[in-house]
Amino acid sequence: MRAYDLLRMFGREGSPTPLGQAFAEYGRIAKTEHLLRAVDPVDDTHRRQMNRQLMNRQLTVQESRHKLARDVCHGERGT
Repeated sequence: MRAYDLLRMFGREGSPTPLGQAFAEYGRIAKTEHLLRAVDPVDDTHRRQMNRQLMNRQLTVQESRHKLARDVCHGERGT
């Protein structure tokens, strides 16, 4: 099935069809569950896991910046 045909099934003249509305509501369920687990005052394992993933992602970005700086500095002979 082509993406164009799929999008036509989900919307008609700028408004969603009942099937499109159902998919939108289904997506909201996952978002709501995520938010409820993130703000749960009793069990903070989900929040800790999110923080750990964020820190790993930030380290990867910083490492990439440092590698770029080393490559630029080497290419300009240390200046």
